[in-house]
Amino acid sequence: METLALPLKLLLAIVLGGMIGLERGSAPGTEEKEKYMARGDTWGIRTYSLISLLGAISGLLFLFGYNSLSVIITVSFFVLIFIYYGVGGWMIKSMGLTTELGAVFSFLIGYFVTSNIMPIQLVIAISIVIELILSLKEKSHSFVLGVKRSEINAFIGFAIIALVILPFLPNHSYHLADSQSIRKVLEAYHANMGFFEQLEIINPFRLWFIVALITGIDIFGHVLAKILGKNKGVLMTSAVGGFVSSTSTIQSLAHRSKTDPNVNELVTAATIANLTSFFQIFFLLAPLNSRWLASITPVLMVIIISTIITTLFFHLKDRKKMMVIAEGQEGSFCYLGEKEVFSIKHAFSFGILLILVRIFTKSALILWGQSGFLTTSIIASLSGIHAVVINLAELAGKVISPQAALLVLLFVNATNLLSKCVFSLAQAKKEFSIKLLFASLFVILASFLGYFFL
Repeated sequence: METLALPLKLLLAIVLGGMIGLERGSAPGTEEKEKYMARGDTWGIRTYSLISLLGAISGLLFLFGYNSLSVIITVSFFVLIFIYYGVGGWMIKSMGLTTELGAVFSFLIGYFVTSNIMPIQLVIAISIVIELILSLKEKSHSFVLGVKRSEINAFIGFAIIALVILPFLPNHSYHLADSQSIRKVLEAYHANMGFFEQLEIINPFRLWFIVALITGIDIFGHVLAKILGKNKGVLMTSAVGGFVSSTSTIQSLAHRSKTDPNVNELVTAATIANLTSFFQIFFLLAPLNSRWLASITPVLMVIIISTIITTLFFHLKDRKKMMVIAEGQEGSFCYLGEKEVFSIKHAFSFGILLILVRIFTKSALILWGQSGFLTTSIIASLSGIHAVVINLAELAGKVISPQAALLVLLFVNATNLLSKCVFSLAQAKKEFSIKLLFASLFVILASFLGYFFL
């Protein structure tokens, strides 16, 4: 494409400018068209094509050494755009700059096509990107109007955690042996100090990286909920809700079951919430211990497939009797819009929880072996499964065997599933709780069968 003849380059400049003009002429709504008419704005394909052609001519003058004339044309064009922008803004009391920026980019595209400053392929790519950005006006407006101050604060907080704090933390490991008080306590229990001194408890950089990872997953789930979860039906809402908090989603479904006769569909939604929560395990383990993740993937797939089976079972059962949940009722179920996206306080709390889980589980491993580690991990999972999964990822293949870590993970997952059933008992219809318990037991049984036979 670099060997294009000058006539073809001029034609290309006209076409690329005309594409921007086509978008500018067709995109505005009724209100914007009235504003354009008040401003005398008749910009369209011809205008932007001519602007791009003018830029192409200026680029040719630069290419053939007529730099002064090229500068005069370029400067004159930018002065005219500035005057047009100022006069137009004063006339209609509006300072929108998109149309003028479109004209500037049209001129520059024409200039770059003929001046050989950058490859033509890159110029065409830039033109397409500009066209895409200009075409997103309506969607960008609706998106901006839907963004809350709390969401902006959440993204700022995440940026502080991931980009401001994390890079400056020391990547140095600290062990339990570094604390004299803890050393004395464990010596009183005749702990194996040689093994004890090798156990890493905290690495500030790695700990904060995990906090950033967890908060990033939370924010991703919230963005997913904003895009897909609102007014999309109970199944879609549960899928997104499960990624954010499967426990809260199932509690909401349990409460709804008291008034909604379509119990099978609600149980289906609950199993979908569990299903999407399992995919979080992949997000957590991939950056922390990808080798262990690869080794346990077959068992994780058994868990996922067995959950899909229970989902299909309840979804297809008595399908003719299923009721379509009215769109206007979604607000009584979906908690996502009311849930706080993320806070610095939550990040610190999770970091402290992770440290405590590490201390108790590793101390139990020293004092009572793998049985003690299993017991403390199950107890710790009652406060949240994330910290336990992360702890397992850091120990698997190092302090405990990958198979032992997987077994602990299965017990922790079973505890988590059963606890959701217990939490639903006080809020749900009996039929909902029984069916959810059946689905959970099926997944738990399949997971242990996968462990012993795969």
